[in-house]
Amino acid sequence: MTSDFDRALEKCERAVIAKYLPKVGASRTLHDWLAEDLGSAKLADELIAYCEKLYFKKGEIIATQGDPADCMHFILSGRVAIIVQLRDGRTVRVRSLGFHTTIGEMGLISRQKRSATIKAEADSVLYALNVEAYQRIARENPALSHALLTYVIAVMADRLAFASKAMGVLRR
Repeated sequence: MTSDFDRALEKCERAVIAKYLPKVGASRTLHDWLAEDLGSAKLADELIAYCEKLYFKKGEIIATQGDPADCMHFILSGRVAIIVQLRDGRTVRVRSLGFHTTIGEMGLISRQKRSATIKAEADSVLYALNVEAYQRIARENPALSHALLTYVIAVMADRLAFASKAMGVLRR
C-alpha cells in the first residue's frame, strides 16, 4: 500500500515539475538566488565564500539518515529525494526537492543526527556549508548569521506548511 502511494506521489511530482520547470528561474546563479533570499548581494558573496561546491550523479547518496548533521546543502541544480527509513526497515520517499532550496539545515542548527537520507534523483550541483564554517559565520559575521537564520526559518516555515497541508489531505 505504502509503495503504491509513494509511486503515485512521485508520478504527480514529476508531472508538476515537467509542467512548471521551464517557467521558473532554473538558470539563476547561486549568487542571484542567495542575494534575493538573503536580501543582499554582499551577504550572498560572503555566504558563498564559506561554501564548498559539490557534484552528485543520479543515484548517489548525499547524506545518510542517522549520521551526524555536519553540513547543510544549497541545491543549485538537479533534484534530490528525501527518504526516511522506518523502524520496521522499510523506506519511504517523503519528498523530492529541486533547485534553489536547502537540505540539512535543521540538523546543522540543532546538531541532531540526520532525520532522513538524501539521494540525488538527477545529476545535481550543491553547495555545502559545513558546521565549522557555520560556527565561524556566527562568531565573525553577525549580519550574515542573522540573514542566514532568517532564511532558514522561512524555509522551515514553508516546509511545515507543506507538511500540514499534506497531513490534511491524507486525513480525508
